[in-house]
Amino acid sequence: MRRSLRCVAFAGAAVMATLLPSAESQAWGPEAHRAIALIADKVLQQNDPAARQKMQALLASDKENRLTKTDIASEATWADVLREKSEEARFATSNWHAVRLRPDSPDLVAACAGHKPLPAGYPASHGPHDNCVVDKIVQFEGELQNPDTSPGEKLAALQFLLNLVADVNDPLLAIDHGDQGGSCTAVQIGTKPPVRLSTYWETTLVDQVVGRDPAGGAARILSSVSPADAKKWATGDPQSWAQESYEVAKAVVYGFPADSGTGKYAFPGSRGEQEGCGEATLYRVGADYETKALAAVKQQVAKAGIRLFQVLGNSFK
Repeated sequence: MRRSLRCVAFAGAAVMATLLPSAESQAWGPEAHRAIALIADKVLQQNDPAARQKMQALLASDKENRLTKTDIASEATWADVLREKSEEARFATSNWHAVRLRPDSPDLVAACAGHKPLPAGYPASHGPHDNCVVDKIVQFEGELQNPDTSPGEKLAALQFLLNLVADVNDPLLAIDHGDQGGSCTAVQIGTKPPVRLSTYWETTLVDQVVGRDPAGGAARILSSVSPADAKKWATGDPQSWAQESYEVAKAVVYGFPADSGTGKYAFPGSRGEQEGCGEATLYRVGADYETKALAAVKQQVAKAGIRLFQVLGNSFK
C-alpha cells in the first residue's frame, strides 16, 4: 500500500466503514474539480509565478501515484479517487470534504464535531477522521507553510487542498437537510423527468457550466470574473467560505417556491440494488429556478478557483 493510503489508516476503520450512509452526496465531480484547479493555476501563473513553480515542483515529486496523473487538474481529483478505491480511506476522510450545517440552526462548531485539534506532531493526513472541511483546509495549509513538514506530508497536504478548497465552495456539502446530501430529494424542471437534487446540481449544471473540456470551461469562467470580484472572493477564510456556501444552499439549492412541493417520487433502483431513499419529496420548478441555479454554480466554481489560488499563493511563499 502506498504512502497515501497508509496515511488514512487507523484501528477499526475497516469495520466502522460499514456504518457510512449507503448513498452520499456526489459533491463536485471530476470536471468541476479540474476546472477549479485550472482556474487557480492560471491566476497563479499570472500573479505569482514563483509560488506556482514551487507548487509544480512538489507535484513533480509524486512518483508513486497510481490513482491519478500528476498534473494539477488530475491531482485535484486525487482525494476523491482515494475514497472510491479504498473503503478504509472512505471512512477516514469522508467527513473532511463537508461541513453539514443544519438549516434551522447552522452551528459550525457542532457541524465540525467541536473542531478537534491535531495532537502535537500529528500529521494532518492521519486524522482526526471527524474533522470537517474547514478544519482540514487550515491544517493542510499550515503544513505546507511549515518548513519542518516532511516532503511526503507536504505532497499529501497539497493533494487534499486541491480538492477540499473546491469542496468548501460546494453548496450541497454545506447543508444537512436529512436527504443524504440531496440524493433523496427529487426535482423536476418543467416537463423533464425528475432527477435527484444532487445529480442536478453536481452533474447537470456543472456540465452546462464547465462542459466536456475543463480547460476550456476554466478559461470561459475566468474570463467572466471581474477584477473587483476576484479581489473580493480572495478574502476571508474557510469558515466564512463555508458560511457563504450554506447561504447559497439555503437560498438557491433548496430555495423552492412554496407551492412547488407537489408530492412524492420513488427513484428506480440501479443494477438490481434496492433504492435506499424510499419516497423522496418531489419539487416541480420552472425556468426561474434553473436560471438562478446555473448562475450559482458558475459563481461557486469561480469563487473556488480564486480561493484555491489564494491558498496556494499563501502556502508557497
